[in-house]
Amino acid sequence: MGLCDNDCENKMKANYLIRFDDICPTMNWTVWDEIEEILYAEKIRPILAVIPDNKDNKLIFTKPYKEFWNRVRSWQDSGWGIALHGYQHLYSTTNAGLMGINKRSEFAGLSYQIQEYKIKKALEVFENEGVNCNLWIAPAHSFDRNTIKVLSKAGIQNISDGFALFPYFKYNMFWIPQQLWDFIPMHFGTWTVCYHHNNWKPRDIRQFRFHLKEYKDAITCIDNICKLYGSRQYQWWDSYLYNIYFYYKRIRLKIRSWIGSNEVFDV
Repeated sequence: MGLCDNDCENKMKANYLIRFDDICPTMNWTVWDEIEEILYAEKIRPILAVIPDNKDNKLIFTKPYKEFWNRVRSWQDSGWGIALHGYQHLYSTTNAGLMGINKRSEFAGLSYQIQEYKIKKALEVFENEGVNCNLWIAPAHSFDRNTIKVLSKAGIQNISDGFALFPYFKYNMFWIPQQLWDFIPMHFGTWTVCYHHNNWKPRDIRQFRFHLKEYKDAITCIDNICKLYGSRQYQWWDSYLYNIYFYYKRIRLKIRSWIGSNEVFDV
């Protein structure tokens, strides 16, 4: 079983969260149906970044799915983490925000009033559809201090973003780091693996299925992470320690690839 079913989890072991972004009515449902079947079969509770009112033409892969919000409510009823993924997924600034990852944003650089309007409208969509939300995921990882102030005022207390080894409280918000876009073997820490499934091919689905089976005992859910680390405050060394450890692991993996897959090399 996954870690959500284990009350004796050791914080020092590596924990993995699964996250899927760009969940909307026009996403690639052919691929998603296979992913969802795998998740239910393996009893994995992922985080789903749901766009309340998608207007991004780059995310149109099918005709709008009429039962979309029924599906969202069913995921919510199954204990999956439903996150607010912006408002309309339209980038209006070139501000990289606090994360500094992408120079495009739906929020960073805008006034408090404009951001408040967008988040209010986004939450109204969720409320009208009977979807509860206490988790924020910014499109393109871009948001700023005004975003955080608006979210806090709106009652959203959790953010899935940032680079650190463990979740922490900072700026009156609980941050759950998101550092990976595929599984990497780790010895400790909390690691969120973020996927964008719309362009997946059959081999991507096969690899996803394999990884879930391989890492199943280390995969947890957001509720469990909040219980484990909900009182942990940010430490000045969080990001430094993450950088040291992460790049050490990357170098070890690169060396292993040079040596060859038949060699025994502890990573």
